[in-house]
Amino acid sequence: MQTSLHSIALLLALPLLSSCSLLGLRKQVEALEAQGGVTIEVTNMPDGTRPTYALAWRMENGLRKDSAGFQKVRPDGIASFNLNLDSTYRVGAFTDENDNHHYDAGEPLDFVKDVQPLSLSDPKARVKIWKLTLHRNHDLAPGTVIEMPVENKALGGVTQVALGDVASLDEPRFAPEVGGSGLWRPLDFLSTNTLGLYFTEPYDPSRIPVVFVYGIGGSPQDWRYFIDHFDRKRYQLWFYHYPSGMRLDRVSSVLATGLRALRQRHHFPVCYVVAHSMGGLVSRTAITEAVKDEGVNFIPKFVSISTPWGGHQAAESGIRHLKKPVPSWLDVRPGSDFLLNIYATPLPKGTVHHLIYGSIEGGPFYLKGDNDGVVTVVSETDLRVKEGTTSFRHLLHEHTEILQKQETLEWVMALLKK
Repeated sequence: MQTSLHSIALLLALPLLSSCSLLGLRKQVEALEAQGGVTIEVTNMPDGTRPTYALAWRMENGLRKDSAGFQKVRPDGIASFNLNLDSTYRVGAFTDENDNHHYDAGEPLDFVKDVQPLSLSDPKARVKIWKLTLHRNHDLAPGTVIEMPVENKALGGVTQVALGDVASLDEPRFAPEVGGSGLWRPLDFLSTNTLGLYFTEPYDPSRIPVVFVYGIGGSPQDWRYFIDHFDRKRYQLWFYHYPSGMRLDRVSSVLATGLRALRQRHHFPVCYVVAHSMGGLVSRTAITEAVKDEGVNFIPKFVSISTPWGGHQAAESGIRHLKKPVPSWLDVRPGSDFLLNIYATPLPKGTVHHLIYGSIEGGPFYLKGDNDGVVTVVSETDLRVKEGTTSFRHLLHEHTEILQKQETLEWVMALLKK
């Protein structure tokens, strides 16, 4: 629960960090800038008795040169890759009916040509899902066998993605230290953890989904008190797991795409979003994108808690001290393009925003004015956002402690019931 506070403290102590730590961060950011994402959704898969595989490959002089990201396609048809931006790829999937890890003529197959990965660091890049439909007729002679191109690990690899997976908060991948690694090592998070939207129990069409989104350096376990005590008769509880060091437009777009995909899968009429700290920035942008792209407002209620709507000066400090800062700091600094876009873009018509902010007595000396130990009240209640809210409430709690209090929980549930 203290991860966000520790992240800010580290940020403020940047001049004291070891050169080794800074070098590791720089390498992460440089590698992130060199890679892009590709996600596919495969339909018309056989009944699941045989595996369907996906991979990306390059061509040279009409021949298959090398490949990356060989993976088993999820039962929901999703597969995702991290690939170098300096190449274009063919991306495909096939069902391996004879289990030989090669493609044999007549097996279900589909692929797309000339795929350019979407930059992982460009805030203007929006998530796209390539649609593949497996079919058997590809004009290959009977008996033709196509071996998989040789794997080239330098091209990139697999992005682990979850979409509606049922999971427990107790799993190691949701631990606070793992969430912290998503801040300082966002690229490693994409390959070693699992980005996406999780369910705490199987989907139930009779209950309203509530999506929880943590903040910078946070983890799903930040929401343990809420999830353990929330009204389960009325609501089903989901959470978003993401690397908080990535540019916020990118993780917002992933959240928006995931919410739309789950709605199209389960046909729920509405869902609500509850977010903490920087998660409020991620969520607001995601709600706007998801509703616009879906063409109907299926997210009518949004609650933010302790969100730095005016930005954070510590992010500005980090940017000044580092040639390659954590990418999300570029968006959290006061006056960033990301924040200016939030101010200029109202929430969708019909979406209400309830704002909760906190403060404590005797906050740290480096935060001027009233604060919650991490974020100033001035930022939490920035008028450019506050004026557009339906309600706002002040609670006397510290930045992360606020999520462990019955008072906060009861107020959030009361807001969602209105």
